[in-house]
Amino acid sequence: MNFISAFGKFCSALASAVVLAGAYPAYASLYLEVDDAGTTAETANYISWDTATIIGAIHASDGADVYGFEWEGGFFQADTTGSDFDTMLSLFNESGGLLLFNDDFNDNSGVWYSHSLLSMELDAGNYFLGVTHYANNYMGEMGGYLKKGIEGSYQIQKTVAAPIPSQPPITADVPEPGTIALLAIGFGGIILGRRRKNMLCKRPA
Repeated sequence: MNFISAFGKFCSALASAVVLAGAYPAYASLYLEVDDAGTTAETANYISWDTATIIGAIHASDGADVYGFEWEGGFFQADTTGSDFDTMLSLFNESGGLLLFNDDFNDNSGVWYSHSLLSMELDAGNYFLGVTHYANNYMGEMGGYLKKGIEGSYQIQKTVAAPIPSQPPITADVPEPGTIALLAIGFGGIILGRRRKNMLCKRPA
């Protein structure tokens, strides 16, 4: 009976894992805020290129969180659906300048949502994503975030881009082993041919 119960729990856990795997692409990952994501480039949490969901919280003494990420280029989108407070979302360039901002999202049907949504084409490079509560640093640059906040938790869903490809190392062309073997055979034939010719020339007439 215990075996049947354990087997049932195993099957249940396996089913949950399959559902979770189906909800995320194979290359997507979940990121949980580490300690307190700061509000500057130096104190920001840095997320890997495959992060699709960020989960964190702001507090009375923590008015905003900033996340740094690398982008290969292409269409970028992020939203705060699932957060339990009125969010504001900002996208900054590498220098901290504001590129895009959204407070409340309108789905063009006349309905407004208290979550935020950003979407735009991005060039390859390094960027920062800032999340805060209304109306902390309304449409301001990264350095304008106030420390005073509220108690609340947030979720950020974002698109995933492949990592920026690194420059391949410059290397000299090296012949393949098969080519080297053929060259060795060729050189050996030339040497043997010369030796044979020399021996024929040295024979007395």
